[in-house]
Amino acid sequence: MKEHKENLIKHYIKTKLNLMPDREQLLFERIAPMFTIQSALKLQDLESPGPASEGRVWYSAQAMVHGYYYSKKKDAIYGTQIWKKKEAILFASSLLNGTDRTNYVQMLEDGIVTSISYPDMLTIRSEFPEVSADIEQTILQNEQAHQHRIQLLNEPSLDRIMRFEKENPLFCSITNLDIKAMHVGLKRKRYGYIRRQV
Repeated sequence: MKEHKENLIKHYIKTKLNLMPDREQLLFERIAPMFTIQSALKLQDLESPGPASEGRVWYSAQAMVHGYYYSKKKDAIYGTQIWKKKEAILFASSLLNGTDRTNYVQMLEDGIVTSISYPDMLTIRSEFPEVSADIEQTILQNEQAHQHRIQLLNEPSLDRIMRFEKENPLFCSITNLDIKAMHVGLKRKRYGYIRRQV
């Protein structure tokens, strides 16, 4: 597992960051001990709501992952984000501003994931401007996904479902009706009923 972890980190550094070879090695030596690696099962929660200091930046090379929020007031679960394979998983307000984490992070497939704590990532961010730039890019992508989600949720139910399934074919092929429904703001029965009308 250690060798696999190191290979994942090296691959991420080489493909995502624009570093000279000596800086690549320096970053690798600094960051590798901070990362953990684990095998995770489909539908396993990697993270649950809590203090920002206990949050982690996750990276899944083998499996899709999604985020969801549980509303106690409405006793309902809402999908908040979908991450494809090889995308960094983080929540900017918690990482950068220290706000409490409100989302669950859940595996959609079996796979190996690596992660680094928010405090450690902030340390690396301050030492390596290239890492800071990559985090900013990830935050921008997350914001774009959030805006896209708002637009989607304002569409009529049928249009929403059809657009969502068209834009997320892999996600829809590996998830159950409950998970699909939570990401379009519908109950499972309603989603299934509308889908059957097509």
